[in-house]
Amino acid sequence: MTPDTHITALVEALSAAPSGDPALDTLRQILDAMPVMVGVFDRDRRHIFANRAYLEMLGTTLDRLVGTTIGDILGPDTFRSTLGAAKRALDGEAVVSEAWTIQPDERQRYFLRMHAPHRAPNGAIAGYFIVMQDMTERRQTEDDLFRLAYYDPVTGLANRLMLLKHLADYRAMGEPFTLIILDIDRFADVRTSLGQGFANELLDDLAHRMGAHGTAFDLIARVSDHAFALLIAGPCDRPAVEEAVEELAAIVRSARSNTGGTVFLSASIGVAVALPSHERPEDVLRDAEIATGRARELGGGRQSWFDPAMHGQVVEQVRLEHDLRGALASGTDLWVAYQPIVEMVTSGLAGFEALVRWDHPERGNIPPGVFIPIAESTGLVVTLGTWVLREACRQIAIWQEEREPGSAPLFISVNLSTRQLADPNFVDVVRQVLRETGVEPSWLKLELTESAVMDKAEQSIRLLQELRTLGVKLSIDDFGTGYSSLSYLHKLPIDSLKVDRSFVSAMHQSEENRAIVRIILDLARLLGFDVIAEGIETSADANLLRALACDYGQGYHFARPLPPAEAGKLVGGSLSWQS
Repeated sequence: MTPDTHITALVEALSAAPSGDPALDTLRQILDAMPVMVGVFDRDRRHIFANRAYLEMLGTTLDRLVGTTIGDILGPDTFRSTLGAAKRALDGEAVVSEAWTIQPDERQRYFLRMHAPHRAPNGAIAGYFIVMQDMTERRQTEDDLFRLAYYDPVTGLANRLMLLKHLADYRAMGEPFTLIILDIDRFADVRTSLGQGFANELLDDLAHRMGAHGTAFDLIARVSDHAFALLIAGPCDRPAVEEAVEELAAIVRSARSNTGGTVFLSASIGVAVALPSHERPEDVLRDAEIATGRARELGGGRQSWFDPAMHGQVVEQVRLEHDLRGALASGTDLWVAYQPIVEMVTSGLAGFEALVRWDHPERGNIPPGVFIPIAESTGLVVTLGTWVLREACRQIAIWQEEREPGSAPLFISVNLSTRQLADPNFVDVVRQVLRETGVEPSWLKLELTESAVMDKAEQSIRLLQELRTLGVKLSIDDFGTGYSSLSYLHKLPIDSLKVDRSFVSAMHQSEENRAIVRIILDLARLLGFDVIAEGIETSADANLLRALACDYGQGYHFARPLPPAEAGKLVGGSLSWQS
């Protein structure tokens, strides 16, 4: 084919020595100064001109380039990959595209390319131009940003956003799927005790092991600090999913660091199947996480399949949390009941236990067994506990003025939560409340469960010692039901042990059960503690505990928890249980 005379003339002008034409010489200088690469091709896709940037990109000269195709320089794959754009340009269309290209030095570069037709004065297409810009650095930056946005830097797995993209794609295509959430139990304790580096090594090991055994999974993602999501496409095959879950649990149990360090791990695993009722991909993820939470509530190290009733329970908890926050903020609807604590020998009133109650304006009485766990899980129990402490101290200060002259001061028992024990400001809170209410420290007895104390024994001992320095009394609640260690018990700066109601109610069933209570009483006397028995419901319970020389008791036999006004009638008045 004979080249178009106009494009040939242009090429000769641009390629020759200075012509003396200022405009042409200026155009030549502009083209060679441009970082953008410009190439001119005839209808047979042969080079007929290129600027300096284009020549440097290919590592050649204009003399060697003219008459060659891009395939002659970069290979047949590149020639074929640009065939479509060149054909469209020769058909009169301007085409913009982006692609990676292997350079003569075998490096990959990313180019923004435009193929555009060159027309002769009569309108006929004589060839085409290609204008290219090197976008490698921009593309690498975009790739880096994409990895940061959609991939986990520790494990290299997809992250939560990438998982949601996959779920959205599956939903758009009408593809059924099953989602598994694997949450490592007590991982925060591992990280705290062994360090973030060790924790990251465990996570990386788990990611690789799940990937190696994860032929059944279409995507594995890390969706939180210590949780992974595993996506299975297709209709749910429950036996196959349960088998995969068992394999995952085994992988978690065998986790180790890159340096070979091991630690026992277990996982709470939840499973949710995508249903037509799920309006958004997030709904499936939410349900899988709810199922995981249920597995964790059941003790961890097990699996749970989502049931719609679980969602209702979560919604209910969220609503109750919201209402509880409002009750704490307004100071209404919450109140403190007081259950008498009786001196067993004299049957006289020794003090009260303060017990929080909640009268919801719409739902009525909310049992403590419902709202206390919500307060614990959300951290509200710290604020709630401080409110109860202040109310109880304010009330006992009033009752001290109303008791019989010459009688021993009453004491008030207030329960503490694990969260309060972990609060570094708790001792200051107690000191401030005592100062505000004018309560003598010896009137206040703080009750802690043995499980809460023994969970972090050394830390708890330090805290209890600080409280004892204030003059506050301390008691171990529900003694015998937790996992106390006798090696620590004698170190605890406590004043009382509280026998759990389960032991008291079982005393009449067998001699063995009575022996348990007797042993607790003997142990307390040996260590210098007094003993409070709770759950006394009959006169037989009370008489037996008196025979065993128990110091104090409380229970329905004496009185139920009472509103402040009714409890106040017992202070300095007749005691119904004495008659």
